[in-house]
Amino acid sequence: MAFITIWTFHTKRVTVTLACTPEMDPDLSWADAETLEKIERGDYVAVTFRVRVAVDGRTMGEDYLGNSIYADVRDFARERGGYFSDMVANAIAEATADVGASAARASHHALISAEEH
Repeated sequence: MAFITIWTFHTKRVTVTLACTPEMDPDLSWADAETLEKIERGDYVAVTFRVRVAVDGRTMGEDYLGNSIYADVRDFARERGGYFSDMVANAIAEATADVGASAARASHHALISAEEH
């Protein structure tokens, strides 16, 4: 499943990306006739979005949202305060927890090495 990056934010060590891929098995049971027609014509696309947080190039947090229907997938990132903001917060929380766990493991290993010498 190939994801296409549609939005990126960089700091010195952290990169946050929003990417999407076509929904392989969309659940359109909720869709009305007009929406289904627009999907059929290609006016709308059904995608899965992924927000990824990388620290120093290493993926540390991710969040996914499937069955999303958009005429322009870039609109997803423009909707402030919605799913996109929630996904960024979730991915950052996961990354923060992972970075904290990594730091704790490194400290533990350093302590063990120091005790052995």
